Order: sequence, then C-alpha cells, then structure tokens
Amino acid sequence: MNFRSERNGRKIVALEVTPLVDIVFLLLIFFLLTATYVKNPSLDISLPKASMDQVTNHKKDITISVKNSGELRFENQQVSKEKLEGILLAEYAENEKAIVIIRADKEAMHGRVVEIMDMAKRVGFEKLAIAIQKGAAPAQ
Repeated sequence: MNFRSERNGRKIVALEVTPLVDIVFLLLIFFLLTATYVKNPSLDISLPKASMDQVTNHKKDITISVKNSGELRFENQQVSKEKLEGILLAEYAENEKAIVIIRADKEAMHGRVVEIMDMAKRVGFEKLAIAIQKGAAPAQ
C-alpha cells in the first residue's frame, strides 16, 4: 500500500491563508480599539494654509520678539511679561483689529511663545501670527 499523496513525482503543497487573515484582522481591530484619539480642548484652532506670496505687513500690526534666552521685546525695547500685558491692553484699546505677530527665535522655549499667545487672546486680540523666515526649511 502506498499512502503518499504524490502524483507523477510531485508533492501537493497547500498553504492555508485563512488563519493568517484572521490574525491580521484581529490585530487591526485591537489597535483600532486601543488607540487614543485626543483632541486638545484648550487650543481650539484651525491651522491656516498660506503661501509665501501672501506675506503682508501693516502699520497697525503689533510685533513681539522672543529671544532664545526668554527675553521679551516690544518695539526693540526689553519688557517684562507683566509690562507687556499692559502694553497689549493699551494697544487693544487703540486698535482692536490689530494683528499680534510673534517673532520667536527658533531656539526659544515653546512655553514662552504660548504664554504670549494666551496673553494676547486674554486681552482680546483675535488675530495672532508667528513670523517665519522666507525660504525652505533646513534639512535635518
């Protein structure tokens, strides 16, 4: 008796794919269910799309500079955080539609920039902008 499944000298090889597909689907479902989708409620913003051709600068704009050391400057004068809030209140009383432009050094602390943005929003300004240098970003 010959119980081999050979025909004409060839073996029949069957690869069962069904268990593999089942495992892949189970993993997919697991990762979809365990992934966390967090929306930051404190910053409800829509990021703008802009091209470099749309750069504008009005005389009514308010420019605040942040150095990498954390130093704040308004119109090339060093100011403290408390004094800056008073300046922003005065500027808001003069022109409510002004745009606050933050010129932050690329090495400046992110938290400092967020503090200025929060301060401007608290004073009442609705339009904030972050100044950038024109050109392509350096490759890292």
